[in-house]
Formats: sequence, C-alpha cells, structure tokens
Amino acid sequence: MNKGVIETTLQLLSNYPEWEERYAGYIKSLVNKHPKRFRKPEGLSVYSSVSRHKGETYDLRFDGQSVGVISSTPDEVLLYPRENANERYFGFILKKKGFNWVKSNEAKTFRKFFRDKAKESNDIKLKSPEHRVENRLLKEFAKRTIAEGKALIGIQPIKLNGCFFQLPTPIKASEHDPQYAKQYGGGVDILSRVKRLDKSSRLCVMEVKDENLPSESQSDAMEQALTYAAFIAKLLRSKSGQEWWDFFMNRNSTSSPVPTTLEIDVVTIMPVGSTTEFVDEIIPISSLCTNLHCHSLYYDDNEFSKGKFVFSGTYPKLLMK
Repeated sequence: MNKGVIETTLQLLSNYPEWEERYAGYIKSLVNKHPKRFRKPEGLSVYSSVSRHKGETYDLRFDGQSVGVISSTPDEVLLYPRENANERYFGFILKKKGFNWVKSNEAKTFRKFFRDKAKESNDIKLKSPEHRVENRLLKEFAKRTIAEGKALIGIQPIKLNGCFFQLPTPIKASEHDPQYAKQYGGGVDILSRVKRLDKSSRLCVMEVKDENLPSESQSDAMEQALTYAAFIAKLLRSKSGQEWWDFFMNRNSTSSPVPTTLEIDVVTIMPVGSTTEFVDEIIPISSLCTNLHCHSLYYDDNEFSKGKFVFSGTYPKLLMK
C-alpha cells in the first residue's frame, strides 16, 4: 500500500502540472522578501507560511493554539488577538483590533499574560492536542545542544526567517487516498534537516500524531508521510528544485547542488504503542533518483505530560550523537 500511495501521488502531480510554476513563484518570494523583524514574545511560538510571508503576517501560538496575528507594515508592527479562542481556552479577553506591538498597553498585557501562562503547569484543554504535540516537538528539535536539555541531537526544523514553517503541498493525504487539491492540500507537519551517524545530512519528512491506535496506526501514518515525501522529491527535481534545496538545507547554490541521488528520511512521530508498523524499509523512486527511508519515532506519553520528551523507535539510533 505504501508504494501505491507514492505512485498515486506522482501520477497526480503529472496530471496536474500547474503546481510546478506555482512553487517556482513561492520560492522566489520566500528567498527575495525580508519582512520587518520583531522581537519574539516569551512563552509564544511564531509561525510563518508561504501566504503569511507574502502578506508579512505571523501566527502567534501558545502550546500549538493560535492566540494572535502579527501584521508588519512599513510604519509599525500590529497585534490582532484571537479574541474568541483566547476567551474560550484561557479566559483572556482582549478585543480583536490592531494594537501597536511595541508601544500599546494592550500588547504589553497580551505578552505578559502568555509569558506568565508559560510558567504554569499547562494541562489546559485546547482545540487540537495534535497541534500541542507538534509545537512542543518543534521547540524540542530547535534546541541546539544537550546543555539545553535536547533529547535527540541531529535534528533542526526548517524555518523561514527564524519562524516555524509548514511546507504546503498540493496533495490531500489525511484520508490515505491522495487527492490533488491545488493550493488547498495538506502541509508537512515537521520538515527538518538531520545529521546521521554516518555524517550525512538529509531532509526528513515527519508526520505527527497525538495517538497510536489500531484505527490510526504507525503504518497508516507512514502512508501520509510518504505522500508528502514523494511530493518533496518531485519538487526537488522540478524547475525550481535547486532553489528549494538551498532553502531547505540553508546553503548557497554555489556550494551544494541537488544530489544526484536523493536520500530522504520519512518518519512518523507518535506515542509508544503496539499498532502495525512500516519501518526500516527503503522505497526507491527510480524515476526521481530518490530513496525514501522509513522509520518510527515514539515518545513516552507519561513523560510528555510532565513536559519532557523520551524517545524510542528505529530512528534515534541513526542520528548523530
């Protein structure tokens, strides 16, 4: 079945070639535009995207929950709180209007509220438990050293101007039956650069789940991850592939051409469980000179509830120590 979703994905991308020109435009926008910087608020994560980057806006999230939008203009940086969500999940009331991020008392109150909230033991029931896991994983992987308490060395999430970034795809894969969806497809949960024990550097496509159930097993999650990995392989062989490779690997094109043979790690992340697995497999895509390496990464749910990651699975043993 895993090979089947790859074949379906590649056929869809061939049948609907409009994506290639669109993604060539995306990457030019990402590398050529440098929005105004602002200081990241303590306790919150800042997310960007292809569309947000174009409009110079940022999503502010607390434990994965969107709590506000930052809009950068030539003259000032403005905060637009998520009024309904903030009142519902946090009991925090602040009207949805543009507040000057630096000077207004409203923005100062907003920053202080979430700064203080981050110091508490946060077991608040939010809209998406999966977004909570994803956000905490991003912060974990973004750590630089063991001294910071990093549980797994060798992983760094790909960012856009220092912000967490989710790569969009033109494929919907959540129902395990890939469908072409133009600009409304799914996004890669976590796209990262990894360093392995053999000193090689690779891209890693990660699919995150907050549960590990027979109805949504590790092998099921792998199908979704492989769909997105197949798209990335196709993207890196497209007309803008070199520019995307430079962006993903944080390198200059003069020093790092797209490899003749691409090796991409494909990893599922979920709590420890005993569902059916698809791991330690290499799936070649001969038409793209690409190999997809399938692995599992499990986290201990009890430790996660205490704010800590303890990892197991087939992937940790392959990463740089």
